[in-house]
Amino acid sequence: MKYVITFCLIGLLACNGKLSDEQKRKIKEEMTEGKIKKITEAEITEAAFAYGRIITDILEKRDVELQNSKLIDSLEAAYHVEIISMKTDDATLREVEKKIIEAYIAGGNNVTLTDNIQKMGKDSILYTKPLMKKLPDGSVAFAKALGLRIPKKEIIRSIK
Repeated sequence: MKYVITFCLIGLLACNGKLSDEQKRKIKEEMTEGKIKKITEAEITEAAFAYGRIITDILEKRDVELQNSKLIDSLEAAYHVEIISMKTDDATLREVEKKIIEAYIAGGNNVTLTDNIQKMGKDSILYTKPLMKKLPDGSVAFAKALGLRIPKKEIIRSIK
């Protein structure tokens, strides 16, 4: 915050107080972004669901099987997340992710499976969404989960 204010003052002095409207708008935006906000855990959770749903909606429309690495890489870069395909036999999954897969499998066909948010340490959140497959008899079964490892700061930045 100190740096933003210092930057603004230096900018004003360097321009002799003659800033364009565009420069004034940018300075105001930077000052607004630098303000400290009090955000509750409920707001973070709600924002994490919204953030995760935006990304998963894009993936479900364009690449449900998570095979298009260019799309995944561009989404990871644009949204600052890590996109993972969570399967039952994946040894690289973290403990929290393995437990979520177990819960989705245990839920099976009897319960409607929904997306989920879990904390991963102090600075990261895991958003998961189950991906179902249709069986020949017309029923559906859990196939895998789509996982998003999201830094908490990205979620906080998305809150207006």
